[in-house]
Amino acid sequence: MLYRNCNRLAFVLSLVTAIVTCLPCALAQGPDRDSIHHGNEWIDPDHSEPAGTHYHLYSTPSRGAGTQASCLIYLPPSYEKNANQRFPVLYWLHGGAGSQREGAWMVERIDAEIRSGNLPPFLVVLVQGLPDVRYINSKDGTRPVEDVIVRDLIPHIDSTYRTIARRQGRAIEGMSMGGFGALRLGFKYPNLFGAVSALAPSIKPMQQEPPVVREPFGNDQAYWDQNGPWNIVKEHAAEIRARTKVRLLVGDQDPLLAPVKDYDALLTSLGIGHQFAVVAGAHHRYDEIVSRLPDDALQFWKTAFLP
Repeated sequence: MLYRNCNRLAFVLSLVTAIVTCLPCALAQGPDRDSIHHGNEWIDPDHSEPAGTHYHLYSTPSRGAGTQASCLIYLPPSYEKNANQRFPVLYWLHGGAGSQREGAWMVERIDAEIRSGNLPPFLVVLVQGLPDVRYINSKDGTRPVEDVIVRDLIPHIDSTYRTIARRQGRAIEGMSMGGFGALRLGFKYPNLFGAVSALAPSIKPMQQEPPVVREPFGNDQAYWDQNGPWNIVKEHAAEIRARTKVRLLVGDQDPLLAPVKDYDALLTSLGIGHQFAVVAGAHHRYDEIVSRLPDDALQFWKTAFLP
């Protein structure tokens, strides 16, 4: 009897641990989260096409010959109507334990604003980043997420679709883990991205992150610092300053509020102009951040692509 009770207790404890571990990731997703992904899913097994998007595969030579990854592509209504028109592109990065479908809520609203004439038309690429690899090249070399995005995905999109293939026509945004990725990629490659937007970026110190987050960095503080948005923005401040449109949003109920406010202060100290807002009543959910911002959050994209 004692043996059975111990086994039962161990099972309950392991279940509670799993739920607690996944809960922050689920909150980061926002609405319509129907699954939690872990592992190395370069190709999303769910081929559904939400919010007017198209499921798309592309080659990833950065990973080796014959490899592919997936993404979702949103094309504005005018894309098919004017064969001579070129369009800006927004690259959208999902949060931890998420997938490319996480951005469907945002795309639905962008599409409505474009159709109503409140936003200019642009493409949206919902990136399939690995669920726990913060849009870096993992230290062990097995998960080159950064290279796949910069060397494979962006050139593929520019060669396949009628894009404005220069920094003024390219933006990057992300939520939580995706916010970490948007800041580091947008600031590391200022010649690629003319606008950077981060919603509740997960930019806590490495020691405060769980093992699944630290592992791609090899549990190496130096590699974390080298690849994190704190050092990268300092290294490229001169290139970013007065050239890149930057936005930083976080909810006042978000546990990441303190580090995001510290990052706002860092941008200010570096002379990098940016929009910053703490959204009243918003938790770690991008739907709450966007919906509760006093101004229309989507209007950022009205001017983000202007020279």
